[in-house]
Amino acid sequence: MTLSGAEIRSKFVSFFKDKKGHLHLPSSSLIPDNPTLLLTSAGMVQFVPIFLGNAKPTSPPRAVTVQKCARAGGKDSDIENIGRTTRHHSFFEMLGNFSFGDYFKKEIIPWSWEFVTEDLGLDKERLIVTIFEGDADVPADEEAFKLWHEVVGVPKEHIFRMSKKDNFWGPPGPTGPCGPCSEIYYDRGPEFSKKKDADPNVIDLDDDDRFVEFWNLVFMELFKDEEGNFKPLEKKNVDTGMGLDRTAMILQGRHNTFETDLLQPVLDEVCKIASVRYHGGIIKGLPVTQDEKNDSYLKIICDHARCVTFLIADGVRTSNVGRGYVLRFIIRRAARFGRLLGIDKPFLFRLVPKILEIYGDAYPELKDNEEIVTRSIKEEEERFSKTIDRGMHILEQLLTESKGGEIPGKEAFNLYATYGFPVELTKEIAEEHKLGIDMKGFEAARKEHEEVSSVNKFSVVMTGEEALGDVLRESGETEFTGYDGTTGEAEVVAILKEGKPAEFVQEGEDADVVLDRTPFYAESGGQLGDQGVLESDAGSLKVLDTQKHEGLIIHKVKGISGSIALGSRVSTAVDALRRASTVLHHSTAHIFHSAVRERLGRHVAQAGSQVGPNAMRFDFSFERQPSKEELSDIESMMNLWVRENAPVDTRVMSLDEAKQTGAIAMFGEKYGDRVRVVSMGDFSLEFCGGTHAGNTGDIGLIKIVSEGSIASGVRRVEAYSGERAWDYIQKQIDYLGQASDRLKVTPKDLSSQIERLQEQMKAKDKQLEELENKLAMAKLGDLLAASENLGSTRLIVSELEGVSADSLKSLASNITEKGDDYVVLLGTPLAADKVSLVCAISKPLISKTGNGLNAGKLVKEIATICGGGGGGRPELAQAGGKQPEKLKEALSFGREKVAEYLKV
Repeated sequence: MTLSGAEIRSKFVSFFKDKKGHLHLPSSSLIPDNPTLLLTSAGMVQFVPIFLGNAKPTSPPRAVTVQKCARAGGKDSDIENIGRTTRHHSFFEMLGNFSFGDYFKKEIIPWSWEFVTEDLGLDKERLIVTIFEGDADVPADEEAFKLWHEVVGVPKEHIFRMSKKDNFWGPPGPTGPCGPCSEIYYDRGPEFSKKKDADPNVIDLDDDDRFVEFWNLVFMELFKDEEGNFKPLEKKNVDTGMGLDRTAMILQGRHNTFETDLLQPVLDEVCKIASVRYHGGIIKGLPVTQDEKNDSYLKIICDHARCVTFLIADGVRTSNVGRGYVLRFIIRRAARFGRLLGIDKPFLFRLVPKILEIYGDAYPELKDNEEIVTRSIKEEEERFSKTIDRGMHILEQLLTESKGGEIPGKEAFNLYATYGFPVELTKEIAEEHKLGIDMKGFEAARKEHEEVSSVNKFSVVMTGEEALGDVLRESGETEFTGYDGTTGEAEVVAILKEGKPAEFVQEGEDADVVLDRTPFYAESGGQLGDQGVLESDAGSLKVLDTQKHEGLIIHKVKGISGSIALGSRVSTAVDALRRASTVLHHSTAHIFHSAVRERLGRHVAQAGSQVGPNAMRFDFSFERQPSKEELSDIESMMNLWVRENAPVDTRVMSLDEAKQTGAIAMFGEKYGDRVRVVSMGDFSLEFCGGTHAGNTGDIGLIKIVSEGSIASGVRRVEAYSGERAWDYIQKQIDYLGQASDRLKVTPKDLSSQIERLQEQMKAKDKQLEELENKLAMAKLGDLLAASENLGSTRLIVSELEGVSADSLKSLASNITEKGDDYVVLLGTPLAADKVSLVCAISKPLISKTGNGLNAGKLVKEIATICGGGGGGRPELAQAGGKQPEKLKEALSFGREKVAEYLKV
């Protein structure tokens, strides 16, 4: 049976949803709500909280999904195999069904056989299955063997026992649920074998081009404890994954996954752009030809185009860290292989429409974000195109000159920092030439670069680092008490002045003070550090800022009075009003995060934030400017949640537990073993160590005050909360009232009155312009009369007063229309620091003399004398300057240049 990729996808969902009573859930984003994962790489990722028992199962407790997956970064990456094997990809779709303590082996094994043989129509004689063979810790999966053989009817010779490496899943960490697997293979026939001398009658699962594994059934029936023991789970789970690309390849009888209907149209489009023909599969055992190399390049580009399209549609943006770095690497890798095919201009973005033709109906987010995806890819290609040629030239020199079998790490880093070559790309190209890279040298060069480039930014933190390390070892971490209050008592355990240990802080001195415990919040997670006072009977210190170093909280202080010594007891008092306002803005940031994702799409991701007493600033990934209507909707949604007076609850739990709650975390943020998870009603759930309001109603009011772009694909919103928001609104009302009073209208009529005034001003400006033109044209006769003959050419050079720049240009143009032999140089002072210059030359004079006369070049030269510049067409050009006092000199210079050109 030949089925399209879309038909296979539909049949799988229908089988489990309609025939087996599963809940059909949509694919989760490629950006996982999990701080430890780079990208969503498996169908079960969204269900990890359920499998670990930290979230309730779905209702019913069985689900079916078609999950978008990406394996393009980290240890799971298959990127080096893409285009070189028949089935590896950076992006793929995983068809999966899941049981959460519901059905188990005796159901899913017969169901899987039913689906592949009846719904997909695969030949039973060509199907092979594997089971876990057992080891010293876990016995063989005899239950699966009996079900496959006795219930389903698979012959014994088609059931293979495999090791734990191949047929055992998990646990995801040192401990947790795990269990044996059972995989289904399909024999595509001896003609697909990669082994030249293989016996066609022998089943050899290592011959993975002929025998293709396409469905993995995972039976979570065990729990591995801290001692390494495997104990039976009370509630057993099922997690299966069928690769759509591989299944389509089998059903469509294609040599590789790139030749199925899911990718062949994209491959054809790449061929069209490159003017290169695709030749098909590699003949095993023979030398690789250029045609086969080109095939590999075509497939790599095809794969990468699909991957980056899905990544960007889900909110990933190019950067130098995390998943943004992976995206940049994939785009630049594809661009490099494009160069090998002779494509020297940005082209990857041109494949997006074809990808949307294939996947747009199944994944509407692709169509919704087509413009963003296309623009993002093109911009990244354009950035790389500016440096790739020079970088490749340097790399080629390194490949020729490198000794000892590797490229020096410092040179590899220079390629990365200066020419934008991801080190993975340099490494790949080096390996093609049988060379490596000195990665230790690369990391050393990167570290040196970071230290140099961040010396100013981090000088405060770095100062006294060794001394702070001693404090940490001797006194331990600072206990933070600020979640429960803003005052307390503490002991001074360290004082540092300019990074060196000190015994006391006196009036007027600056110092860093470390206490054994403190209510002062240290800046982190976007929340600014607290300010306040440290006092004792002997003296008083003003806390200007609070920072963190490892487990220490550092109070940046200035002595106000007296002296405070090391070891003394002090009372601690945070500026309560400042903290209260900061709290409101921090809770506002969480509410905004939920609202912006609700209104603009779940692909929107936080890109940074800062919350303090004066404002909330929130950066997020979004490729266009949100409309006024969208921002208004977001603001209304936030204030609705505020009026709900929803409780703000904070729970402290293990990192593993927190991951399973579904709470949003910032990727790349460092988290300890115990973390805080903050929830607000049913609309917000985030990892957060900051301080928050008790209820959303405490916020009172939220007002968005600005929105703008801070980088490609990154927007920034600033908002005020509480009293700050009320003050802002009151000021806006005051401004509105003042403007209404000045224009003698009510506020509701203000806009229409301004429009009327603008129209009146436009009319008056037009009248003024016409009058200026008339005055300028009145000088025409005098100028023509004062023309100077240079041979057969008439030259007019003049400084005019009270003429606008536009009128000056019109006047010069009019003169050249009076004859075929005019060169006109006019100048006028427009202000104390502004001058306008115009040069006009009759067109026939330009064409017939061949003397190099060019108005654009001439006016540009003249303008430099007045401290300016400009240019334009050969027959008419205009320039400006900043020094009117040099206008006469400039015009005189112009006359000399014209005479020089005319050789008179």
